[in-house]
Amino acid sequence: MSLGLLVAALLAQPGLCGPVTPLATPDPAAAALYVEVAETEQAAGDRETALIAWREVLRRDPRNARARKALKSLCQSDTAEEQAEAAAASLLSGLSLFERGEDKAAAVAFHEALSEPELVDTASFFLGVLALREGRASEAGPFFDAAVASSDEGLARRAEELRLRAAREGRVALTVRLRSEYDSNVDLAPDGTRRQGGSADGVGMGLAELRLRPWGQRGPYARVSGNYRGHLRFHGFDLAGAGGALGWAHLGPVLQLSAEYGLDYLALGGAPYLLAHRLQGAARAPVGPVVVEGSAAVRREDFLDATYEGYSGWRSTARLDVEWSPTESLTVSAGWSGGLLRTYDLALGFFEHGPRAGLRLGLRPGLRVLGDVGYSLRGYQNFDNPLGARREDGSLDAGAVLEWDVARNWSVQASVGWRGASSNIPELAYGRFTGGLGLVWSRGLY
Repeated sequence: MSLGLLVAALLAQPGLCGPVTPLATPDPAAAALYVEVAETEQAAGDRETALIAWREVLRRDPRNARARKALKSLCQSDTAEEQAEAAAASLLSGLSLFERGEDKAAAVAFHEALSEPELVDTASFFLGVLALREGRASEAGPFFDAAVASSDEGLARRAEELRLRAAREGRVALTVRLRSEYDSNVDLAPDGTRRQGGSADGVGMGLAELRLRPWGQRGPYARVSGNYRGHLRFHGFDLAGAGGALGWAHLGPVLQLSAEYGLDYLALGGAPYLLAHRLQGAARAPVGPVVVEGSAAVRREDFLDATYEGYSGWRSTARLDVEWSPTESLTVSAGWSGGLLRTYDLALGFFEHGPRAGLRLGLRPGLRVLGDVGYSLRGYQNFDNPLGARREDGSLDAGAVLEWDVARNWSVQASVGWRGASSNIPELAYGRFTGGLGLVWSRGLY
């Protein structure tokens, strides 16, 4: 059997795995010659030539079981290879669409990639991310479940973190926090200044917050909250409050933007204390190997207690941070923040600014450490007649938090904090230590 005859036979057929048209007159004897060629070429690994030869066997002997079995095996292998290549192409296409922010088209491509077992974990991970982004947290969970089983340790770790997040988020989500704390100086003025008689006390706190994101992480959102801070001894400093915010978020392939309006009310010792309106905007975007984030806010504060009404006025703040993640589990940041307070009592207004640094370390999925430290220089804008000077203060703030996700909807938080304040008025210098333990419950309701 010459190769020329095999090529001629190939040209006469619609496709190597297509239907075989038998000859008008069967010829089993001639078919036997092709069987020998087919088996030889198949054993040598020449799949294409073997397919041609087996087709010629069936043309001459349509009942030949060996030829039918061989064709089925070779064509199934071909189909599986083509399907695997198509699934890989779909995954690459999905990743490209995902990076461009074309979420709907990316989801279609990732679903196509699920047909290949070796790509299920990666495709499932990104389908979970898309579902979480759109507020479909209940749908995201099963996708992350599949990704957690990945042999890729990095992918499995990220999937485990997002699986916990999916259980706590949604279009409607509720968070409840309970916390006990030791505060070495509860008697502080609204600007953080130590007042006479400052004392240590134990503190109990509770907070409930309801969040609404109708279209997920994009578009409008709202939240309402209520909180209470009670002291063991100094009940005159107990705080009860309620607040809410309306905002809008843009989540693009590169740039993230948000803007919101907030309203807060506080009662001190059971009496009206503070009413505040706030406008805030933020932006976040990658720049080379780092991520740059900036925010600015303006807040109108009206103190309703006569003791503190001199602090009423406008507070403006701004912050710029740069984040860098040398590893998947570690993120470090550095930045600068500043604030300007214009008050009714001109002697209480000030301008402050200073550097800040922070880190976030994931010890393992569900266990992380967060830390920050900052220094602020504060210059008061006017001469304070009672003090006989224009104040200049400095403060060093440091804190650390350990967060442990003990269950799907529960977390434990332990924290410590320190402020060391200095001043050109010696009696206004002080130190303040806080430390506490909290329990957090969060769940996506819809």
